[in-house]
Amino acid sequence: MKNFNFPIKNMDNCQDNPLAFVSGKIVHILYPNGDVEATTVEQVDRRQTKIPLDKCLVWGRIGDF
Repeated sequence: MKNFNFPIKNMDNCQDNPLAFVSGKIVHILYPNGDVEATTVEQVDRRQTKIPLDKCLVWGRIGDF
């Protein structure tokens, strides 16, 4: 079993877009440099995040969002 650390050092396998994990009303945005931003649905609606959610690869139950 291989372990992978984030950010991935092999740029051939690394995406430029951050990952966003939706969990209820909380959204965690994981940036390629390893930074994590925890925010709420209301802050995303008011565009108070470093990057808009439409620039992220989003995982989670979008119906809850």
